[in-house]
Amino acid sequence: DPKPEAQAKASAADCAAVIQKMQQEAYTDWRASIKKAREGTANDDGKPVKAVSMRPDYGPVAKKAAEFAAQFAGTDDAVQFLMLVVQFSTDKDAQKSGIEQMLNSHIDSPALAQMGRMLDYLDRMISPEFAASTKKRLLDSKNADVRGWALLASHKGSIETADRDGAEYGTAKKALLAAADAVEDKGLAKEIRGAINLREKYGVGCDSPDIAGIDLDGVEFKLSDYKGKVIFLDFWGDW
Repeated sequence: DPKPEAQAKASAADCAAVIQKMQQEAYTDWRASIKKAREGTANDDGKPVKAVSMRPDYGPVAKKAAEFAAQFAGTDDAVQFLMLVVQFSTDKDAQKSGIEQMLNSHIDSPALAQMGRMLDYLDRMISPEFAASTKKRLLDSKNADVRGWALLASHKGSIETADRDGAEYGTAKKALLAAADAVEDKGLAKEIRGAINLREKYGVGCDSPDIAGIDLDGVEFKLSDYKGKVIFLDFWGDW
């Protein structure tokens, strides 16, 4: 852990390595506590082992990340540390502050695309209102990938549930296909198109792919043979 005076000279990569080491140590300590609890081992004072947390204690990681974010404030290097504050802090105010700093100072940065997968959880992490506001602000980014993630998060519900013949679905599909064509992240483009394909090929009201096989009596059959009937499909495996 670099001294304060050394931190001023440390590169973002050096600071990221410090964070990574802290994460690993927190995870190792957590796994050790789980093992101890499972073995029913008493503490040195003979008292029972306390219940183990559902995840490692990353509080110190979030605190250190906040320090590094302040050190690199005004540069895109701050984004990776602000992301860790949002990810690992249990303080909603700290999480909200981290996101607001990214929106205020890094809205056009390609690094902000890292927030993409967080967007589906912001309503539970902070509040539905804050989540909606964040998605709206991200749509103003000059970076196509950042806008793509915001559009996917904003329209995913419509793609999954709206009437496919209705205006809501049509608007969402048009916006997402345009985003998929514009983004540089091929994985994001695939995910956007995949959400649409999933709904249009396998959603409620779509024809099921025609499954073919042999029944328990050795008779060949196809799913389409039972069209119009109620079918119960039981998929199982033996490993």
